[in-house]
Amino acid sequence: MSRSTLAGRLVATAFLGLLAGCTGTERLDFAMATINQDYSRLQDEALLLNIVRRSASLPAHFTTVTTIRGRSRFFAGANLTLPFGGEAPSDFSFNPHMSVEQGPGFDVSTQDNQEFYRGYVSPISTTSLAFMLRQDYPPELILSLFLESAHIQSPNGTERFFNNPSKVADFKHFQQLVNRLVDQGITMETAFLVSRFGPELELKQAPSIDQLISARKENLSVSTRGNNRYQLTESVESARFCFVRPQEALFKLARCKLESRNEFQLGDPDFFGSVGGGRVYFEAKGLGKVELRTRSLAEVFDYLGECVREQKAKGTLLTIRTHAGPQPIIRVRQGMTMNAVVRTEFAGDEYWIPEGPDGGQSGAVLSMVSQLLAQAQSVEDIPINNTINLIGQ
Repeated sequence: MSRSTLAGRLVATAFLGLLAGCTGTERLDFAMATINQDYSRLQDEALLLNIVRRSASLPAHFTTVTTIRGRSRFFAGANLTLPFGGEAPSDFSFNPHMSVEQGPGFDVSTQDNQEFYRGYVSPISTTSLAFMLRQDYPPELILSLFLESAHIQSPNGTERFFNNPSKVADFKHFQQLVNRLVDQGITMETAFLVSRFGPELELKQAPSIDQLISARKENLSVSTRGNNRYQLTESVESARFCFVRPQEALFKLARCKLESRNEFQLGDPDFFGSVGGGRVYFEAKGLGKVELRTRSLAEVFDYLGECVREQKAKGTLLTIRTHAGPQPIIRVRQGMTMNAVVRTEFAGDEYWIPEGPDGGQSGAVLSMVSQLLAQAQSVEDIPINNTINLIGQ
C-alpha cells in the first residue's frame, strides 16, 4: 500500500473519531432531556399509584431519586502492524477501534424513615398554604384539598361544615362555604408571631450594644418593661388567613393588612393562623368565631383516595367552582387507556388521568402534592441502607 493510501486511511479514521465524539455529546444532551422527562413521568405515576392504593384502603409507599449521575465516555485506538525483518510478511494492517459508554446512574431511596413520616402526618402549615395561594391554582381547589372541616359561630348559632367526599350532602354544604369565603376574597398574608422568651430580667443598667447584637443573632429582641425590667421576645414569621373584600361583619375584622407589618402576640384571637397543629381560628367578641381544621399530607392522600373510590363505586365526580366552570378535583379512569397524561397499573388494571380539560384539576392536584412531598423529605436524613443503586443504559 502506498504512503498516500495510508495517510488517507489515517485521516478518515481521525474524522470518524471526531464524528463519534460529536455523536457522544449529542447523545448526552438527549439523555439529560430524557432523564428529566422520565423522572417527571415516574413521579406522577407514583403519585397516581398511591392515590389508587388509598382508594382501595391500602397503605401508600414512597420512593425518591436522590441523585442522578450522567456518564459519557469515548474510547478510541488503533492497532498498526508493519513488516519488519527478513521473514516478516510483505503487507501491513491498520485496525482502528472505538467505543462509547453512556448512561445515567441513579440513587433511589425508600421513604420509610422517621424524618419523612414526621412531615407526612403533620398538619400542613399555614406557610405552605400561603405558598399555594400565591400560585395560579384556584383558591376553591386549595381550600377543598387542604381543609378538613370548618365551624362558624355567630349570635344565631353554630354552623358546621364537613369536607367528606363519601357524603355528597356534606361535600356540597362544604362547597357552599368555600364559595362564600372565596367571594369575600379569602387569601393569606405574611405575619409575625411575637412571644416571650424566658422570664422578665431585672438589670441594674440597660443592655449594651454587644448584648443587643447577640440577641438579634438569635432572632430575639429586648423590650423595656419599666423599673429596670426587660423582656426577651422572639418573632417568628408565619402566615394568616385574611379577606381582601369582606362583606360579613365577622370577616371584616379579619381584613388583610397589606400595607403594614403584621405583628401579633402569641395567643391573639384575631391572628387567624396556626401556632402548631391543624387548628386555625379567628374570634371577634360579640360577632362570633371561625375555626378551620387543616389536613396533613397523609390525610390529603386519604381524601383523594375517597374521591377516586366514589368515582369507581357510584360514578360521582366531586367538582369545584372555577373560572372555566365546574371541574372535578381529580378524575381517574379505569380500563383501556385512551388519551392519558398519566397512567399506572394496579392489581392488573390500568388507571389513568385524561389529558386536557377532561382531566379537570388533576394536574394541579399532582403538582401541589409533589411540592408538599418534597418538603416532607430530607435527603440528609435518609438512611444509607435504604438506598438502591440503579445503573441505566
